[in-house]
Order: sequence, then structure tokens, then C-alpha cells
Amino acid sequence: MPVFGYLLLLNERVHQYLTIQYDSVWLLNYLPSMWRVWMLYYGSFFLAMGSIFFAWRCPVEVKQYASAFNLVDVERPHRTAQNQTQEIARELKTLYEGMSKWERSIFTLPLLKPDQPNLGVGTSSDLISSDQWGLGLIHIWTVNDIKRPTLRVMILLLFTVGLALLAVPALFTFVQVTFLFVPFCEASNYVASI
Repeated sequence: MPVFGYLLLLNERVHQYLTIQYDSVWLLNYLPSMWRVWMLYYGSFFLAMGSIFFAWRCPVEVKQYASAFNLVDVERPHRTAQNQTQEIARELKTLYEGMSKWERSIFTLPLLKPDQPNLGVGTSSDLISSDQWGLGLIHIWTVNDIKRPTLRVMILLLFTVGLALLAVPALFTFVQVTFLFVPFCEASNYVASI
């Protein structure tokens, strides 16, 4: 991103040197001469902002583990061996209490009962499991995964806009290079046939 910014800030002679000579398509005549650099600059800026927000606000469990089952496979043996099962219950209770109305509407699993023994597993027909602590860890990861839906939508938009801004100049350049390469290949074939 800084490289593209520096290119935009350089003087007019450098701009003329960096201007692509094959931008003769009628649509491209209406764009500034450095439109590709502008799009690359803003595209990389949006991607950087999305990455920063993701790294800053994404819960650790979601960043470390690709799914709830990965979390259970890695964490359950250590937590149960160290007798940290009550910490799972406390963490789950805190997460449940901190859920917003929107997060509760997204969370589709039946709520566990952290105040009851074994997280309330077996007390109702929708809470059946042979591994209550694994189920508790699944709930912890899932609640963390749906945290801050507004921020998640904003990060998605930042990544989408950034990738789109990077894709447009890449696509135009690919098409232009392809059209330049085809006549070159035809000329080479003609010369080879002589």
C-alpha cells in the first residue's frame, strides 16, 4: 500500500512514465491516467483495514481454531486433565450473559446450563451428549464465532471492496496483455512459416 501511495504522490513526469500506452479503449479514456494505481492503493488500503479489524477484534478461539471441533480436539484433553471443567462453565456463563439480542437470534444451539452439574446435559431431550465438556467447548467457540455481527459485516464489506478494487485493474491488465500477446504470436507464426 505505501508503494502505491508513493507512486500517486510522485511528480507529473513520473506519472507520464508510468502511464500505460495501450489504454486506448473508449472507456479508459475517461479515467485518470493512473487509475490502476489508484485502485490498487485503495484496494490494498481496504484489505489492510479489514485485516487490522479482524486481528484486533476477532476472538482468540476463532483465530486459532478453524472449527468448534478443532477446539474440542485440542483443548478438551488438557482442560479436563488439569481439572478446569468449572472454568469452562464460568466462561460459558459469561459468554451467554454477554450475548446481544441479535447474537441470540443467530445462535441456534440449545443453551446449556452452566450453573448445573455437567452443564445441564441430560436434563432435557435437546441436551443429550456423552461429552458435556466437549459440548461446552463447542458452545464457547460458536458463541465467539457469532460475536459482534455488525463488526463482522463491516469487515466483510472491507474485504469485498478491497478485493474488487484489486481485481478490476488486474482483469483489465490481463485482457490487455492477452490481446497484445495474440498478434505477437500470430506474427511469430507468420515469420516462422516463411
